[in-house]
Amino acid sequence: YNSMDESKEYNLSLEVVTDGEPVRSLCLIKEESSSEDEYSIVTGSQGGLLSCLSVPSCTTSIQPGGDGTRHPHNITSLLSVESGGYVSGCKDGVIRIFDGAHSFSGELKGHENAVTSLAWLPLSRSDDSSPDKELLLSGSWDGTARVWSLSQMECVAVLGGHENTVSVVGLPPLDGSHGSIGRVATASAGIAQGNSIVDHKVRIWHISPSAGSYRAKLAHTVANDHSGPIRGIAFDPHTNHLLTCSNDATVKIRDLQGNCLATLNYPSDGSEPMLLSLTTLHDAKVVAAAEDGHAVVWDLVHHTHRLIPHPSTVWTVLALPKGDFATACHDGYTRIFTLDATRTAPTQQIQQFQKASADSKAKSNSGPTPEEIANLPKWEMNALTQGRSEGQVQIFNKNNKAVAAQWSDVSKTWIEVGEVMGTNQNAGQIDGVSYDHVFPIEIDVPGGGVTSLQIGYNNGENPFVVAQKFIDDHMLDQNYLSEIADYIQKRAGADGNTPTLGMTDATAAAAAPTPMDISTNTSTTPTYQHLPFTTYRSFENGTEPKVFNKIINKCCEFYDQETASTSTTITKDHLTTTLQTLSDTLCATNRYHATSIPNSQLTFISKLISQWNIQHVFPILDISRLIALHPDASKMENQYIWESIVSSTIEKCQQKKLDPTSVQGTTAAVAIPMISMRLFTNCFRGGGGSLKAVSSHLDKILDCAELFAISENKNVRLSVATLILNASSYIKSSSAGTTSSTADHILSIVGTIIGSGLYESEATVRVLVALGTLLLADDSIKVKAKSLHMSSMVDHAGSQHGEKAKAVAGEIQLILA
Repeated sequence: YNSMDESKEYNLSLEVVTDGEPVRSLCLIKEESSSEDEYSIVTGSQGGLLSCLSVPSCTTSIQPGGDGTRHPHNITSLLSVESGGYVSGCKDGVIRIFDGAHSFSGELKGHENAVTSLAWLPLSRSDDSSPDKELLLSGSWDGTARVWSLSQMECVAVLGGHENTVSVVGLPPLDGSHGSIGRVATASAGIAQGNSIVDHKVRIWHISPSAGSYRAKLAHTVANDHSGPIRGIAFDPHTNHLLTCSNDATVKIRDLQGNCLATLNYPSDGSEPMLLSLTTLHDAKVVAAAEDGHAVVWDLVHHTHRLIPHPSTVWTVLALPKGDFATACHDGYTRIFTLDATRTAPTQQIQQFQKASADSKAKSNSGPTPEEIANLPKWEMNALTQGRSEGQVQIFNKNNKAVAAQWSDVSKTWIEVGEVMGTNQNAGQIDGVSYDHVFPIEIDVPGGGVTSLQIGYNNGENPFVVAQKFIDDHMLDQNYLSEIADYIQKRAGADGNTPTLGMTDATAAAAAPTPMDISTNTSTTPTYQHLPFTTYRSFENGTEPKVFNKIINKCCEFYDQETASTSTTITKDHLTTTLQTLSDTLCATNRYHATSIPNSQLTFISKLISQWNIQHVFPILDISRLIALHPDASKMENQYIWESIVSSTIEKCQQKKLDPTSVQGTTAAVAIPMISMRLFTNCFRGGGGSLKAVSSHLDKILDCAELFAISENKNVRLSVATLILNASSYIKSSSAGTTSSTADHILSIVGTIIGSGLYESEATVRVLVALGTLLLADDSIKVKAKSLHMSSMVDHAGSQHGEKAKAVAGEIQLILA
């Protein structure tokens, strides 16, 4: 995606501050036909206040329903009611209902923790026994989603078994569902395992009537295709797609079974902020809220993007009429953005907003100014300042330094936490000690309070050691270890990974303290920084049209040689037409979510791999490598075709082994092992069909890897290393487990590779990570590795290939200890 044309960019339309507290939630409500305004936006603040903003008059009303409508904690979600009014979700776990006059009309209780997501589920057929036209959905930190009937004012179904925070959205009902009411999509934030957050899942549920109530049945599950907790979920009625956003700074576009069709990456130079919520606009645009203080807009038609800086964290985004959208910001402002020049704010107001955003970023690097510190309440007078609730944080001036203090409701006193420092690109001091990074952490405590602390970290330190010391110093729950370490990695950018933070609904702000709501569902097993590897690597180069055309030309050249030596029913026109069509599809990577590859084309490629000579088949294998990454081509329904592709490719590898003279001195001598290894590697990363095919032939594929492991070509060596890495990741993550012979096979190949001393640093790191991942899959594998005396081999390999190799080798030693 490229940057948007400036003439078509979103600009500020209006901005309003209500109660001054961070704005955490938004919803759109209709205005009466007699009103001069077109619509109103209800806002929910961190302080528990509801406000109403009317557009375009910009009239605001704080607590429009009166004093009795104030919530006791954060208003974490809002949802409008079609007939008038709205519903709120609060950190106290209660859902509250308000009528069109903003008056409180009822509440729903059942969740055991904060309600962070609300949505409607439309019913697919009329039911004379129920006046409900739609059901209310709610998602919570308690790991459940609930289905509510507003006519009965009770919960009618519980969708349990989620991994911490749940986001919900209603989907269109199934066609011809024969009594099925509809579909619900839920997304979970995952659980801590080792040094990462895993098991974040998208689930599709079918909701059916049952004995006067409703029954929920899990229909589909997609796990771990984000590399971090899922923070938001949305349905686009214009494209019939499901969308999710995550701490990994991506948005995934999905079909209605949850399968990923395309990924939208955060447009930056290496920054990977958490994306907290998302929405879609009617003109094929996706908008997401980012914790680093941006709203990001992707235009799916023109393949462009736009970052809109804000003075602080953007908590949520809301689609508005006429293609506009609103943002809820931590600085207390609700802002509306538009493409329509007639609704754009005055130039001076836009410039002030842009300056505030720029100043906020600069301020976060420098800390409070002397003037700001002088205006803070004096520490000596803190006894006269009464806290509002347990855990409230207040900044004081103590000896001309800004210090943070936490209110204790029990002792009725302020407890000093530490000095408020500027980051200077994250550098700072705590208690007189300098650190490369100083990060704020807010830890939720029982009763809705917040403990605000600072943690110092120096480059090169083990985040888990730092996190453990922090826990000991502040007497925190040991279960926080993994998440604090993940948070350090996320903010410090350690090792280029994408570590994640936040089981629940809070995150970091560019110019504000970093809220950190920590789950207690944390693994008590040993944790590692680099292990295990829980995803799949791939080889994606070759989708540039010029490169693909070279592959097509090579295929056409070999076609002439093939037809000269053997008879074939394939015409050259058929070959070129099919390959060019594939090129058009595969080179448009940003359209994978909307394109498909017919089975006829996939079968055609499979047939060529089977029939062509070993000297000529490698460009066809290269095309197959790219096809494996297309979600439609590699889907589960195409497993039988991938079985054929994988089997034929294995035969080519075995042919090279049995008759090495057949390719001696030709390009195929290197191309066959390199491309076949990369094809198998990409099959792991592809869809269910290619994954199933490659896993069912894993032992034969490992035979091929062992054959090529000691190659003289570094590209072949890297390909073998990456295949071994993906195979180990598959074994670690596969619920079906693996045979001991398969694990022994990988251990043997790893031993051969490490013992050879041929592999370059990157390939060696991949092999070491593969070994460590495999060791964590089963204790029996660990026992086998010890019997092979792999510890000394690993230690030597790690010492020869840089700091990361050394770190991974050290973690393997801990596993084997």
